This record gives sequence, C-alpha cells and structure tokens, in this order.
Amino acid sequence: MIQPALVQAPELSQHLSQELRIKLTVLQTPTHELDLLVRQELQQNPVLELENGLESTFETSLEDPVEDSWDTELSNMARMDDEWRPTPLKPAVSAETEERRQFMMESLTKPVTLAEHVESQLLGMRFDEEERGDIILLLGHLNDNGWLKKSLTEIAEEESRPVEDLAFAQEMLLTLDPPGLGASDLRHCLMTQLSRLGRSKSLEYHILDECFGLLSRRKLEDIASHFEVEIEDVQAAAERITTLNPRPAKELEEAPVSGFHVQPEMTIEKQDGRWVVVLHKDVTPSLKISHFYKNMMAEAEGKKDVREFIRDHIKRGRFFIDMLRQRHQTIQKVAEHIVARQEDFFETGPAHLKPMTMAEIATEVGVHESTVSRTVAGKYAITPHGMFELRSFFTSGMATYAGEAVSARAVEAALKDIVADEDRHHPLNDKEIAEHLAQRGIRISRRTVVKYRDRLGILPSALRRGL
Repeated sequence: MIQPALVQAPELSQHLSQELRIKLTVLQTPTHELDLLVRQELQQNPVLELENGLESTFETSLEDPVEDSWDTELSNMARMDDEWRPTPLKPAVSAETEERRQFMMESLTKPVTLAEHVESQLLGMRFDEEERGDIILLLGHLNDNGWLKKSLTEIAEEESRPVEDLAFAQEMLLTLDPPGLGASDLRHCLMTQLSRLGRSKSLEYHILDECFGLLSRRKLEDIASHFEVEIEDVQAAAERITTLNPRPAKELEEAPVSGFHVQPEMTIEKQDGRWVVVLHKDVTPSLKISHFYKNMMAEAEGKKDVREFIRDHIKRGRFFIDMLRQRHQTIQKVAEHIVARQEDFFETGPAHLKPMTMAEIATEVGVHESTVSRTVAGKYAITPHGMFELRSFFTSGMATYAGEAVSARAVEAALKDIVADEDRHHPLNDKEIAEHLAQRGIRISRRTVVKYRDRLGILPSALRRGL
C-alpha cells in the first residue's frame, strides 16, 4: 500500500528520500568502497568530473546574453563550486607518519575474505579457541544476505556442537560489523541494527517485533491501530526502517573471489605535544562540476529540456560533492572527540581504553547517535599501537572506587597482569584477584572475576598451581 504522504506530495517526498539515501550512503560507505561509489556517480552524472582529471578546454564564460535569473544562478553555481572544492587537510602529514602509513598500506595488499574480516575484529576480543571457532563456523552457514540459512538447532545437530555454545557465538557475531551479520532472518537483522543504534525502544523496533507481517504487506493503518498511534508516526517509522541494511553481507559477498582492501582513513599521531587526527588525502576523491556543461547550459537559450537536464544534474552533482565534504568533516569531528576521550589509550595502549558510548560522542559532536554509528563503521585509523576500527574504541565499563569508569578491556588487561605476576606455586584465588584489582582502583566482585577469568581462558587457581 502506498503511503498517503507519498500520494499527496510524491515529488517532494521522493526527492527528500533520495537526498537522505545519498547522504546516508556516502557517510556509511566503508573506505575501501568509496572510490567505487564515486565512480558510479561519475558514470550516472555527466556533469561531474575528477578534480585531478583532464581539465575541460572550454573556459567558463557568461558574457552571452541570457535570462537575468539564470545569470545569477550560474554565477552562484560557479562561486559555490569553487567554495565547495575540498581544502588542503591540516595538519600536514609528517614524514614519519607517511613512512609508517606507506609501510602499513603495503602490508595490506592481500584481499580480505569475509572470515578474515570477522577474525580481524575478534583480535580485540577475548575468546577461547572453541568460542572463536564457533563464531567462524557460523560464517559457513550464512546466505548471501548474511543471515543464517538454518536454525541454530539444525546447525548444532549438523556440526555436533552444543546449541547453547552456538547461541553465544551468534550473539557475539551480531556485535561485529557489518551490523546484522549472523541474524536468524530479515526481521532479526533489522531489529539487531536498531538495537546497535540504541533504538530498541523506538516505534520502528516495536513494529518489527510485533507487526512484521503487517509491515511486509504495507498495512500501515492496521499497525497504527495496533499501537494506537497516528498513521503519520507509522509512516515515519517505516521510512526509518528503509534506511537500514537488509543485506549486511552484500558488501562482502564477492570477497571470496576478489576480496576488499582494509584501507585506513586516517593516522592518529602526536604533534607538538598533542594528539591529532590526520585524514589521508588519497581516500576521498576530489570532484568538481564540468565547465563544459556550465557553458552548454549558458548557451542553450530557448532549449528548455537541455537546460533543465543540465540544471538538475548540476544540482545533484553539487549535492554529492557536498556530501563528500560533510563525510570528511563528520569523520574528522567524531575521530577528534574519540581521541580527546581516549588519550590514555594512545599514550600507553589498549589496557587504558576507557568506557565510551556512541550516545556520548553524538552529544558532544551535535549529531544523532545513528550518525556516529555510521561514521565509525568500517573506518580504520593507524595508531602507535596498530590499526584499529573506530568502532572498537566504544566499550562497556564499570565503576572504580574513585568513582571513575574503566573499560572491560582494561579490566581484562589488569587481570592478566595480576595472574602473570603471581607465584606459580601459590596462585591467587578469585577473591584474592578481586582484592588485587581493588588495589588498582577497580571494584568488581569475585563472581565477576570468575566471568572475566573464564572469558580470558585462565584456569582456576587449583589448576594453575605449578604451571
């Protein structure tokens, strides 16, 4: 059923929807796919050309008499085209940074498969070999969309694995990128993405949970009646659902053949005593509006169809260029706020990673939480401690005795250090480990120690004696 809003104002709604989709697509496109996205736009829009490509031999000239309104508009287009060209990135990349980045780039020439993409994310997480193996095992049971082909019970029987272990593996897989990978079905996939965005209490989440069948048949009025809300609210929720990705594995489905390259978007380094974010210039292609088509429109007096065609494509081109610029600015801002909150990490390493949520960064930057989620997904940074996806800087945490927060990874690192330094003939029990953590300002219970110890694959004290 067509939404009433689209019937009443189809051109406006479809125009806004198209611009929104372009904006979201540009922002959330992983670095390794950005060049492909730009080249697709170049093929679809003839007025766009690469900034570093061959310059048109035609010079912009608006001296020919044309309508005053068009004189003004063309002048504005030329001015805004110049204004919107990407400015040089600052601060400049140091020679040391460029050398390190070049080494990193040369080491990443091998295409990454879906399994390798998942495994690279698992490197920062603590699983024993069996748990890690279960997660990788589930990858072999995904369809082209990235959902499980069979139920967990069927997979457990086929693979001779406990269904409880596979359920845990699926839960962990759903925390990785791309969001929704490993879901049981389309409904589960979309609900997972909303949960990742902190939207588990939203109307769209409840629609998927309770009225998925009605939504599939576009029974929006029935959904509104079910929740006792206005039809406009349901239409808005349905529109938000369409911005989700129903096929999370789509970007990776060709990986077994051609793969994709993990391309870092930035380097985070210390300059003049402060940590700075340096975006890589070669990541975002520079585009401009062709002077040839500007002149063609100026000369097409009386040719309404030609002028409208060029005008519409120039507007689309300007919008796409602006979205690339906004992508650049948003990534820069989000990364800078991440760095400001995680200075201890960059100074000393992962053990000092602090708890941080996307909602907190969204508030600081002044954008929606979903924008932060799209910004950090698939965007990698070179740091003094290796290459990390921006999403990996967001972790859960707990309170310390000082009232501060410490990340789960920091707790794991501290626990590992304590066990590594213990007397092998008199290993610490869980209560004693909790006491040692308390001396470091980390307040957790003995039961929580057991959970972390098991997660790290550390044996109980009785079994560690003499090892």
